[in-house]
Amino acid sequence: MIKILSIDDEAEILKCFNDALTMEGYSFESTTDPEEGLRLLRERDDFDLVMLDVKMPVKNGFEIYQEMRTFRELPVLFVTAYPNSFDPQKDDVVKMWEEQFMDGTTDILYKPFELDTLYNKVIGLVGPADESASDSTSEQS
Repeated sequence: MIKILSIDDEAEILKCFNDALTMEGYSFESTTDPEEGLRLLRERDDFDLVMLDVKMPVKNGFEIYQEMRTFRELPVLFVTAYPNSFDPQKDDVVKMWEEQFMDGTTDILYKPFELDTLYNKVIGLVGPADESASDSTSEQS
């Protein structure tokens, strides 16, 4: 089963992600604490995708991303309501775009979004929750 970790300072957003993604068959964990999220990523190797809120008060998504990349490489879905967060004039954004976005391991989800967009982004990064379940369903039709 594909396991997703989401780090966002808004508990309501995490609840929405949890409801939407578990309904699709993904395993979902979350935290509002960036340090807790980094600890989970250091101590466990069962996450397949990390969803990061860009704007958070203590540590933003870019800082979490940069720290995570020092010890682990995972697909990342940035979530933001601020399109200007990905300013092409910033060197760190340009480097991230060239190194991770271009190879399909990193993507952006802009709030507000439709659930289909969320699902498509997650599938694009890590695939469907359970391909074998969808294969067996199509075989029964």
